[in-house]
Amino acid sequence: MKSKEYIKSIILILLVMMSIVLTYMVWNFTPDLTNIDSAENKKSNVKSIGKPMAAHIDNVIAPYQMVEVKDDKVKGMAPSRAQLSQVTEALKNHEVSKIEHLQRDYNLTLPTLNTRFTVLDFTYDMPLTTYLGQVLNTSAKVPKDFNFNRLLVDENSKGNLELYAISKDRHQVMKVTMNAKAANFAKTMDQLSKDMQKYSEIITNKDTIDKATHVFAPSQPKHMRSYRMVYDTIPVETMNSILFDDSVIIRSGKSGATTYNNNTGVANYNDDSKKYHYKNLSEDESSSSDMDTTIPSTFEYINGHGGFFNDDFRLFSTDNSSGELTYQLFLNGHPTFNDQKLNEIEVTWGEKGIYDYKRALLRSSVPLEGESKSLDSAETVRSALANNHDIDFQKVTNMTVGYREDDQPSKDDIEVQRNSEFIPTWYVEYDGDWYAYEDGRLE
Repeated sequence: MKSKEYIKSIILILLVMMSIVLTYMVWNFTPDLTNIDSAENKKSNVKSIGKPMAAHIDNVIAPYQMVEVKDDKVKGMAPSRAQLSQVTEALKNHEVSKIEHLQRDYNLTLPTLNTRFTVLDFTYDMPLTTYLGQVLNTSAKVPKDFNFNRLLVDENSKGNLELYAISKDRHQVMKVTMNAKAANFAKTMDQLSKDMQKYSEIITNKDTIDKATHVFAPSQPKHMRSYRMVYDTIPVETMNSILFDDSVIIRSGKSGATTYNNNTGVANYNDDSKKYHYKNLSEDESSSSDMDTTIPSTFEYINGHGGFFNDDFRLFSTDNSSGELTYQLFLNGHPTFNDQKLNEIEVTWGEKGIYDYKRALLRSSVPLEGESKSLDSAETVRSALANNHDIDFQKVTNMTVGYREDDQPSKDDIEVQRNSEFIPTWYVEYDGDWYAYEDGRLE
């Protein structure tokens, strides 16, 4: 009995001691926040100026207008991002069954073209392999050097989708037949047709005579409103953290200009204009003119650090000699234009990475509606240009309605934030460059 009591006493003492030790450990416990801190630091050190990977390639490598030709009736639209997605969704992920290359010295004609077809017009030319592979997710053995800036979507005699990629000079076409019925695409166009307006067919020279090569433009643009947009400034330090791998040397200059540089690159920033220009020194002054590589690479690079924000930026021009690409801001489906290039992202790809990068460090807010403005008809614009002796009308290749961005238009206003007014205006592509149309002139 005594031994049992003795054992019980020992167990009780051990339990009391364990309780004391555990109580002490609880009182003095300090949680290890190292992993949490590092995760938070990693999150706060994300190198971006917007939401990364927010843009979709089919909305950026996209046409500026869609036109539906149905017998003698022509309708069109400046598509929104949602409408662009509808069209590409109906065209993507199909197998290619046949490819034909057609060429004409002048007056390109497509005798097999149906009476109803859709036109997708781009402001730039690009490799057909890029559009098929990157946007439509379709593999096809197309010559890598074949570029186009107009795509016709048609239905062949078997009811299958047929694409006609037409070169910028309107002398060559690549006919792509797909193993997919055109019914789904036709259904999509029936839905979009409800939002389209009447378009005009314009002939400017011998290369735009055929119905497949006409210049298309809105016949009588609807009353469009101007918009006021306020901007937030992106910290230059954030932009530097994206482009520079390590610390930089800062040199301040005159008129708000500052230079940042290290062993790998140099950047110039003007605090007055908010323009930022970076050049990658490690690329050894080399740039790539291979658009099949440059277009997807620059898109992924800009999108990777949120450079498109949540705005409607689209590829607007490609320079096949210098390799420079320009992504331009669109508003309500229409391109915007600004003399100071505040609405542009200019970028050049090198052998292994970014070579040259120019943009304004401004992020737009929600646009505020302004006054409504009426515009001349397409026929009025065409007639005025054709009768202007200072203009060679044969060099007119595109006509569209866009927005002229006037930076801080009211000089008397005392604004805390930078702002711009976007004014509806006719724009004409003339001899390879875009100009505002004003009272019969190009400015």
